[in-house]
Amino acid sequence: MIYSSGNIEVNWTEEDYKNLAWFTNDAHEEKFNATVNTDTYDVGVSMCFEDLPQVFLNVAKQFNINCPVVAINRMAPGKILPYHRDLFKTYKKRNNISDNQDILRIIVFLEDTKAGHQLWIEDQPCYGKAGSYFGWERDTIHMAANLGWEDRYIMQITGCKPNIVKEVSNPSEGEVTLDTTGYEVIFRNGAWYRI
Repeated sequence: MIYSSGNIEVNWTEEDYKNLAWFTNDAHEEKFNATVNTDTYDVGVSMCFEDLPQVFLNVAKQFNINCPVVAINRMAPGKILPYHRDLFKTYKKRNNISDNQDILRIIVFLEDTKAGHQLWIEDQPCYGKAGSYFGWERDTIHMAANLGWEDRYIMQITGCKPNIVKEVSNPSEGEVTLDTTGYEVIFRNGAWYRI
């Protein structure tokens, strides 16, 4: 299910993303859990997540998420990421994210959708102009493919859904809730403490 979608202002240029230091991870099973056998697919995407231009880090700040991590992805023609669920192993490890925190993934189109460029979230195709974005929660199946003639460029933002903690007007001693980062807290001696 699409968690959020919309449009943001495009304040980047082709020069900001076309000549980055690309990295390709060939061990895809570490990154996602495919819902189909991937042996017959040309699975792959190149990405850059280090030394990104500041413009992309500024874009991530426009979204209401905790612990945002930004990557720019390039998908060559003929490449596919078949229907899968993201595992977020690296994200969780590097950012000390617990299993009970709600992780979000947001894709921002860096260019207008071109012929053959695909993003599907469950059974919904997602396309649009540069600046269009689509987000989903952990465990949502999705896929991406480039069945066109030109490279496909997107920004990928991973983060945690902010927990909206209901302010307790008169908490009782020993009351337990979640704080804004998803950790359990307990009310003791007039203050909240992490458990």
